[in-house]
Amino acid sequence: MVFAPLIKGGNRPLPLLVLELAAIALLIMVARDPARIRGHLSWAFLATLALLVVGPLVQLVPLPQLLWESLPGREAYAAALNAVGLEPSQRTFSLLPRATESAWLALLPAVAVFLASVALPDEKLKRAAQVFIAMAVVQALIGLAQFGTGSAAVLWEMDVLRDRSGIGTYANRDHLAGLLEMALPLALALLAARIIPGHRASRNQRPAPMGRAIARMFSDGFKVDQVVLLGAASLVILLGLVFTRSRTGVALGMFAILLCALAFSRRLGGERSVKLVSVVAVVGLALAVEIGLAPVLGRFTTEALIGDLRWSIYSGTISGIGEFFPLGSGFGTYPEVFRRFQPADVPTFVNHAHNDYLEWLFEGGVVAAILIVAFAAFYVRRWPQLWVGQRWSQLRFLQVAAGISLLLLSLHGLVDFNLHIPANAIYFAFLAGVFFHREEEVAQPKRKVRAPVARPPEPPAVQEPSPPPLDNQSNPFAD
Repeated sequence: MVFAPLIKGGNRPLPLLVLELAAIALLIMVARDPARIRGHLSWAFLATLALLVVGPLVQLVPLPQLLWESLPGREAYAAALNAVGLEPSQRTFSLLPRATESAWLALLPAVAVFLASVALPDEKLKRAAQVFIAMAVVQALIGLAQFGTGSAAVLWEMDVLRDRSGIGTYANRDHLAGLLEMALPLALALLAARIIPGHRASRNQRPAPMGRAIARMFSDGFKVDQVVLLGAASLVILLGLVFTRSRTGVALGMFAILLCALAFSRRLGGERSVKLVSVVAVVGLALAVEIGLAPVLGRFTTEALIGDLRWSIYSGTISGIGEFFPLGSGFGTYPEVFRRFQPADVPTFVNHAHNDYLEWLFEGGVVAAILIVAFAAFYVRRWPQLWVGQRWSQLRFLQVAAGISLLLLSLHGLVDFNLHIPANAIYFAFLAGVFFHREEEVAQPKRKVRAPVARPPEPPAVQEPSPPPLDNQSNPFAD
């Protein structure tokens, strides 16, 4: 989690190789205690996860030439191979086996992080969440420095910024926005968990005003640091998100604040939760205005929206999906295969569809569709399990926030390819592990009931013989 974003978000051969080797080591460690994973995930979920891992490998199964030529979308490639005089040989489902193999290896880090985070004990999982927030704060600070200077020389020797925006250690501002929008709900969740009093008010007892609750937090030296640091982290992440100048990122950041207010209102009190997130939002907006919002707002102009080439890319991608359905072209093959379907008004090389779901359907066909629907169903089914219950621990706040973060990046995937970036895929997998983790039950101390002390039976009372009645003796009580 610390190394993944440091070199272009892990989206380069050498850092990706390091992540893949680390993933193999992590999977070996997880395999040593499979019972911990089984205690958190159902058999259906594990079967779906196995399909995710095995799917790319099935596309590498060799097929006879005649059978391969009969598969959907392979006719044009078969005709081209015959035209150049290549002898028939065994082919695979994937049009580019090497690309599919690379895509499968790139999948391993996310799978390993998910399984490891699910199996972590509660305290270590909360510590890992704090590491995630710290990494997001570092990336946000780098992005703010880049925006302020208008140059990436804050981090790199060469000026690679095409415009004034923050990109952190990523190669794209949307990818930094994806990280920050995932981290913002977690920071707000920990802040809310620190401000909420430890006991639940009764029905007749009105909750204390939020100002008084905050004052109580500041009366304790240890909690002062926690509240101040979490509040500052939330503001830095929000500012970093705004000054990425990512239109989708800014919109989802505002949506994250709304969802956090609604989600935590049940535990913080409706008015109190609105005040909490409003303080963060208003202070963040004031600082954003002070820094300068004009370049950010310029990204939302009509000309910028109309000039986006994503719609043409979507059109070509949908044509490719129809051509290769139901088998797909092979995972990892999109950059090369899409050239057949690239519209004339898209003059540049397209490495991704800027829509994760369309790209998965293009490459994986019906298998990708099954995986998308299945994981969405598991996600929806998990929410009632988290929402029910009177006691909300700090981990429960983190799990609810992780669910919000998963939703945000899933929505971002409709217009970008964050989940194809190794670092963001790893963070997404970590949040999924937090979301599906089963909190350890806290054993309640049992009251000791003293067993009754066995007493020996008392000997029967010995009745003394009554004296014989005397004749002519008066009874004073009778008289």
